[in-house]
Amino acid sequence: MPPPGRGYPQSGGSYPRQPAPGSPTYTEAWALVEAARRMAMAIESGPLDNPDVRKAVRDALRLNWRLWTIFQTELSADESPVPIEIRQNMLSLSNFVDSHTVQTMADPSAEKIAILIEINRNIATGLLESLQASLQAAEAAQAQTKAPQAAGGKSGGKKESVPPEPPKPFNAEA
Repeated sequence: MPPPGRGYPQSGGSYPRQPAPGSPTYTEAWALVEAARRMAMAIESGPLDNPDVRKAVRDALRLNWRLWTIFQTELSADESPVPIEIRQNMLSLSNFVDSHTVQTMADPSAEKIAILIEINRNIATGLLESLQASLQAAEAAQAQTKAPQAAGGKSGGKKESVPPEPPKPFNAEA
């Protein structure tokens, strides 16, 4: 692992908009958007026949591929908390990303890279929507718990659980 704040050499340095720790779902969405952003920047940096552009594209594709490999590993683990149907769908999508990435690295085109960018953005959007729904449900449950107490009810000595602070929003279209 690189030292904090330095990033991997091929990543162009540190991550300027790195998420705060504490929300794996948010971090996964951020990583997908960051990989999509890097692929988009690479294909927008010039013609693909330029060696520097090809290197940037290759580096961005490899970063995305590593990210999806991490997802595959986590989804394949027996103790994965992800429901089985979602795991199977995500593993199928991961297989597609693998094979499509290999094809794209062999014969890069903006159209092929755009497919990977769209997949990342769509999955990130779904993760963020899921996170927002869970936070809203936690807030609603907390409000219901406080309502009887505000009306003179007692908590019975139970310690209230406080939902985590919602993460700062970011644009999944970046």
